[in-house]
Amino acid sequence: MRKLLRLFLLDLRLLTKNKTFYLKLILFPSILILILGTVFSDSSSQIKTFNVAFYNADKGSSEGTHFVSLGNNLRDNVFKQEDLKKIINLKETTSYKQGKQLLQDGKAAVFVYVPETFTKTAMNNEKTDIVLLGDNDKPLDKDIVTVILDRFNASIRTMNVEQRTILQTISSKGGIPKDKIEKVMSQISGNKQLSLKKPEVPTHKDAVPIDAMQYYSIAMVVMFSIMTAFVLVHSIVDEKQSHTLFRIKSTPTLNIQYVLGKLFGIILSVVIQMIVVIMISRLVFQMKWGNPLELLVITIVYAFAIGSIILLWGFTAKDHVTVSSLASPVLYIFSFLGGSFITKSGLPDSLRVIQEIIPNGKAINSYLKVCQGVGLDGMYIDLLELIGIGLIFIIFNIMVYSGKRWNKSAIYSHGKKPAETDVSK
Repeated sequence: MRKLLRLFLLDLRLLTKNKTFYLKLILFPSILILILGTVFSDSSSQIKTFNVAFYNADKGSSEGTHFVSLGNNLRDNVFKQEDLKKIINLKETTSYKQGKQLLQDGKAAVFVYVPETFTKTAMNNEKTDIVLLGDNDKPLDKDIVTVILDRFNASIRTMNVEQRTILQTISSKGGIPKDKIEKVMSQISGNKQLSLKKPEVPTHKDAVPIDAMQYYSIAMVVMFSIMTAFVLVHSIVDEKQSHTLFRIKSTPTLNIQYVLGKLFGIILSVVIQMIVVIMISRLVFQMKWGNPLELLVITIVYAFAIGSIILLWGFTAKDHVTVSSLASPVLYIFSFLGGSFITKSGLPDSLRVIQEIIPNGKAINSYLKVCQGVGLDGMYIDLLELIGIGLIFIIFNIMVYSGKRWNKSAIYSHGKKPAETDVSK
């Protein structure tokens, strides 16, 4: 244990003297979080209130003694409902031209026009359209209104089916007074529940929603941890080329002590990265991360898993070029599949399965659960799997390190021409 601690402290001193440590491992993630905070702070990651110009030319339709106007229903019972009023500011116009002008002047993000015969054609199951014009610079606002109108149209189709079904039932029974038939039709046609509500149901009773700032802060620090591991395994190549590894092998130091000493350096660096990111995002942007102890446990376990994987490449690599050649492909492929570039919910089902298997994907999922207040009991399986991955690769690292002959002749022959190597033999 004393030798292991000595090797770890030696690596730590060398690490802190290296400017690359501060540049790549601390400064880059910090700058990135500041950029993300600027982009996503001040509710920029949330939907902002926008103006919708609305012109209703619908003349409605009379059903017996009851007047029905789907255009009025769209205005009063959909766009003016309490939930939508938080994000949509409805600006009614007196003409199509006025509504279009508001859109062109930038005073409205979307313009909705309900034609004169909308109710009649809709109630007769004939083709009818609501005109929707949107600002090209505000596609999200247009998409929101498009979804609302799609749901409205779906509700109308459902209402028509209900009408026909009830009329058929009434007709088959016969003898029902006309005023009662008109009352039933009035209740159906005057239905105010024309817009569908889609409540969010959390997967955990105490879960809280995650915003974009939280997600991408976690995703980026997980991505940078892979770079951290690759940067640190260069030290193994340095020790090969400076013959330090040969001298270490000549001492009574156990193979597992050397391997774990290198791995502990990676774990410490990843933990430092996480602490820096948490402090910056917490102090500058008031971001809530959750329980610090749980975050620390996840960071250590994840660093153990990803560090042991990349450490194996450091032991097998012949030079710095070999290490660097694999760094970029692994960084980008793992980051993409793990959910750092694209949110895990945005990945197709086939790739989402991979996201839940690879170490950085498991880490992102675990961090998100902590931010949601789930706790370690909701992620212990992922943590156990990460520990299992780390242990498997630790065994491989020890086997590779033990099997290598770090003798002087092998080190001296590195980089020489084949002829020179043969002569030395």
